[in-house]
Amino acid sequence: MLIDAGNVEDGEKIVERLQQLGITNLDYVIGTHIHEDHIGGMDKIVENFTIGKIYLPYNKTTTTKYYERLLNAVKAKNLKLTKAEIGETFLIGEANCEIKFVDNTEPKEPNNASIVLQVSYQNHQYLFMGDAEKDVEKQRNWEDVDVLKVGHHGSNTSSSKEFLNQVKPEIAIIPVGEGNSYGLPKPEILQRYEQMGSKIYRTDIDGTIHMIDNGEEIIVQKVDISANGGK
Repeated sequence: MLIDAGNVEDGEKIVERLQQLGITNLDYVIGTHIHEDHIGGMDKIVENFTIGKIYLPYNKTTTTKYYERLLNAVKAKNLKLTKAEIGETFLIGEANCEIKFVDNTEPKEPNNASIVLQVSYQNHQYLFMGDAEKDVEKQRNWEDVDVLKVGHHGSNTSSSKEFLNQVKPEIAIIPVGEGNSYGLPKPEILQRYEQMGSKIYRTDIDGTIHMIDNGEEIIVQKVDISANGGK
């Protein structure tokens, strides 16, 4: 499974890295929402791998060139986009995946359409928030998790205190571009995770992050390659 594919210029880097890992098939590809820094490189993924299912929030109004290229790549491979639905589940090996949130009404703020995915493997829980903001965080009750892919690159539009008090992540992963113009992650958000006792990893400082879960422990490795994601 692949969740998101970075900016347009990241597509070829991600293809190369997946190929280095020996991956030729992707059973599931998930574009959390329509912003470029999440699906800009996804046409390259579709072109270079055998794809099973591609999930995206429903969208009929976007006219960006990168989205058009994705649609063209999907059509060329005789695939189709699948509209994600809350509560849908599927398996990746022994890991159970559940769509915890998506908004298919094309909300004014595309971040709040984000597909939020929880992955459960043995006793470990992972939650991938896309760019979901506080409006999404308060939509439901959340389970406590071991690993949280932090919403919206550590922006103060996400990671509310109420949300963090529910998920209580032991590990917080923040995908964010080095020296980004948005000043992300925000210091107050970092402090919030530190006060929770979360171990923070961020791609602008730590580079590419590998996590290996053997069912008993989660081993975090930092990998020195250039394919850092985020704004």
